[in-house]
Amino acid sequence: YREHELDPATRNEVNALIKSNYNGYHFVDPEGEALYNSTILIYFLRYFVQYREFPKRLIDLNLKVDLAWVRRLTASNPQLTAAFVEQLTFYNHIRYDEVLLVEKFDVSQFFNPSFFPISFFYLGMLTKEDDFNLRLPNLNLRQIFVEYFNELHQIDVSTRYAELMQTFVNNPNLECLFAGYWAHYISQLPEAIFQQVNENFYRTTFFELCSRYLSRWFTWNVERSYPQGKSDLEFVGKYHEKFAGLRWVIEFKYISNSKLHTEKINIERFVLPVEDSEQIEGYAQGLRQEYPEARVALFVIYCFGNQGFRVFAL
Repeated sequence: YREHELDPATRNEVNALIKSNYNGYHFVDPEGEALYNSTILIYFLRYFVQYREFPKRLIDLNLKVDLAWVRRLTASNPQLTAAFVEQLTFYNHIRYDEVLLVEKFDVSQFFNPSFFPISFFYLGMLTKEDDFNLRLPNLNLRQIFVEYFNELHQIDVSTRYAELMQTFVNNPNLECLFAGYWAHYISQLPEAIFQQVNENFYRTTFFELCSRYLSRWFTWNVERSYPQGKSDLEFVGKYHEKFAGLRWVIEFKYISNSKLHTEKINIERFVLPVEDSEQIEGYAQGLRQEYPEARVALFVIYCFGNQGFRVFAL
């Protein structure tokens, strides 16, 4: 910062951004210090130093992990491919056998479905979560797997969202934005998917869709740590764009179709539980201490299977 005479007021925001997008790799000890992907981090730093602002896209498309690698490894069995991608999209982790991780292996194993977690670990797409699970290390890899999920299920993310996103940029309204996501994205999903989805699925796919269209103005945090816990999703206005200082903290909750019907929940009359308000207020307390000048807004989004949703603004 001193060498390039960068504004020190941006330091915390820059640190948070590079940590969520380029950090998170644990190759030996999952409890040790996480490593950065140096190649794409250098791309970001070069741009930031030269232009004094964040790039619109946080990865150089020439450096982005190609989906062709995913296709090439998993193409032998489409059903197993879908199960592998859905596991990571829904839960962001997958079981692995540590013996396979350290033993020698041949090329034929690399393309074996039971070896997928190990193959993707060696490709730098998965990292250690603990002694039993591998996970996607950062937001960039989460986006890649959601892209592949969309491709597998033939979900259109390109041709029906421009008006929705432009309306949001002109008049930011989270409920309208989420309603558009629900109407155009969720409506395309096959019915069988809703036997597996959870709040992580809604959070991740909503984030990925927004990042396609709103990256000029926003960055995002997923599972950002505070003394009171981890927030689900945050919209962060880029300090050099029109939404500078804006920070939206969003908590996702999920109620399955079966629970919705068993407990006869009326979506329109559903009342936000007090503990949900207290939970997100705890995150906001930590956020305001860290960024006292930020314009903080809090939201809780309840997703009721594929039957509907509610957005509660606190």
